[in-house]
Amino acid sequence: MGFHKRYIDNDQVIEMYTRDGMQKVYDWYTKGVDALITETGLASDVRDLIGKKDDWNKMSKLISKVAIKQAK
Repeated sequence: MGFHKRYIDNDQVIEMYTRDGMQKVYDWYTKGVDALITETGLASDVRDLIGKKDDWNKMSKLISKVAIKQAK
């Protein structure tokens, strides 16, 4: 049995959300991983929201907002 680290960057979160939706993002943060290493900004903010009240809605709004801002 090993120790599974996952590196998550901001662009990866946006791409995953855009292509596969919120379920995929949530699973990427929570399934099959022992430690998360996240980029400062969106990836860290999403990590901080997991497990909080209404987390999916807040994460979805946050990711959408950053994605729209980046597209401009």
